[in-house]
Parts: sequence; structure tokens; C-alpha cells
Amino acid sequence: MKNTEITFKEFTKTYISDFPDKFRYLGTPLQIYTLEDLSSGSIATPTPLLKANFNFIILPTTGSFEQQVGNLIKKVSENQALLVMQGEVTSLLRKTHNIKGYYIIFDDKVLQQFKDQLYFFKLFTTSPIIHLHSNDFKFVEQTSKLIMQELGTSMPDEQIALYLFQSLLLKLLKSSELKNGLSRQYDIAISFRALVYKHYSDGYSINDYAKQLRISSNYLNRCIQKVWNKSAKQFTQEFVIIQSQKYLQDFSEPISRIAYHLNFSDPSYFGRLFKKIIGISPQEYRSKLMHDLSE
Repeated sequence: MKNTEITFKEFTKTYISDFPDKFRYLGTPLQIYTLEDLSSGSIATPTPLLKANFNFIILPTTGSFEQQVGNLIKKVSENQALLVMQGEVTSLLRKTHNIKGYYIIFDDKVLQQFKDQLYFFKLFTTSPIIHLHSNDFKFVEQTSKLIMQELGTSMPDEQIALYLFQSLLLKLLKSSELKNGLSRQYDIAISFRALVYKHYSDGYSINDYAKQLRISSNYLNRCIQKVWNKSAKQFTQEFVIIQSQKYLQDFSEPISRIAYHLNFSDPSYFGRLFKKIIGISPQEYRSKLMHDLSE
């Protein structure tokens, strides 16, 4: 089963036609681009579901867009920020023609340099969309401009850019639901999610996850229900099925092999669960993909 993660450079070169030759990819752990530059070519939407190997923040200053993140669809417009963590399955569904703003990407090691790194990691896990008051959004917009100015110089000072980025994250943090801290239930839910990301194809049971977290499976279920309004089993099932959509985009892979790779002993059960969560069967999903590609 081939690697399904994609880099930012691979995404732009593969899915944006007529991409300007003058576009400069930054080679720094922290990178920033304008949405105008990214939209100067033609992005055929919806893009395929992809798993990025980087974290990113999208800050529209004009216009709006819709992004699928996991199994949720998020509409984002001015005075909002979308945060997507590395490894999340995501797709750009549509955007307005007048979209403007900033697109910030960065490695996990950038967050690891900050004193509040745990809160920043949790920010991306629990608050995919942050609503900002107008003054806070102006601060975030101006800070993005300063980061772009610094990284756009002939000899950028990455440390200055990182300090600016930290101030931007702090502003987002103070505007989020995490501003009053995190309960133990949130801590457990976030740790559970990280384990699911790591072991989703290993056949772990809810009891296995609970043992790793040193809690009972009943308490784990209560935590997941509190944070995401679903059981731990529902969370893992939805996550696995969302991941399977990436593999189904490779038409050379038999559906049964994908099911076995994701630790389903019965491909027919995989098909029933896929239809329950997505609304159509894996074969119908593939047929729809092929139809969209032929248009």
C-alpha cells in the first residue's frame, strides 16, 4: 500500500494548473504564502482527499472557502482561522473567486520550540475553526504580513519569524475555547486521538487504547462523548473509514486488499460500515471518483 501523504509542493504542482513559474517555495520550517498567489492558477475543486505531511493555518481576509477536515465540512470566511494538523485527511471543496488572505504551513518542530507547545498542539486538535473579534483578526493579519516580509528578504532571520508566529498562535489561543485551560477529559480525548492516528490500521480495540491511557474503557467513552459527542468506537470507525477514502483513490488497489490493510477481517463488513458512514458503498465511491475525473 503506497504512502498517501503529500507535501505542499507536490499539492501545488499536481492540483493547480497554470501555476506561475515565478512562484517561490520557501525552504524554511515555517512558510507563508498569500491565497491570491495560490489561486492565481486554477484549482480544480473539490480536490482529492489528501493527508498532508505538514500543519497549516488558513486566514481568509476576503471571500470564503469550504474545506473537508476528516469527516466534517468547515466553511471559513473573514475573521476566522482554519487550523489543520499534520496527518489529517483534508480536501478543498470550493472557494469564492475573490479569495484573499494567508496560508501558513509549518513542521511540528516549530511548535516544539515554544514554551506553550502543549497548548498549541491541543489548539489544533480541539479548535479547527477559531472565530476572532475584528481587532484580534487585524492583529493576526498584520502579524502575517510581518512574517511574510521577514521570510521574503534575501537573508531572512528565521528566529524573528518564529517569534512573530508564536505571537500569532497566542492570539489564536486566547480567542479559542482553550483560553480557560483544559479539563482532564479534554486531555484524555486529545491523547486518545493521537493514539488512533498512530494505530488506526493495527486493529486496536477500545480496551487497548484505554490500557495505554491507564484508564477504564467506560471513562474513555465518557471523555470522547463529552468532547466529540460520540463514542470511542464511533470515533475510531469514522477515522478508519475516512482514511480508507485515500486508498480508494488508487484504482489499482482491490477494495478487499484495502479492507485487509485496515485490519478488517471481512471486506463485506468494511463495505457495510463504509456505506453507513459515507452514504454510498466503496464501489459507488470509486465510480463517482472516476466520473468526476472524466468530466
